[in-house]
Amino acid sequence: MTVKNSKKTKNLDLEYRNNDPSRQAGSNYVSIKVPSSDWKIPDQLVKLSIRDAKTLKSFLNENLSD
Repeated sequence: MTVKNSKKTKNLDLEYRNNDPSRQAGSNYVSIKVPSSDWKIPDQLVKLSIRDAKTLKSFLNENLSD
């Protein structure tokens, strides 16, 4: 069963996809999209594997704690 979640904020579009039954490379990912309000500048997209996203999460938790 594929798990897909998404959340939009004022400045970001976040998407999480995991357990894709196709088992194709790149089918499990976390993406962070920064939409552009300027037609000359394309939207910025960062797409991470689940492993890389967990590493990023760990880094942020360690360094952004109060």
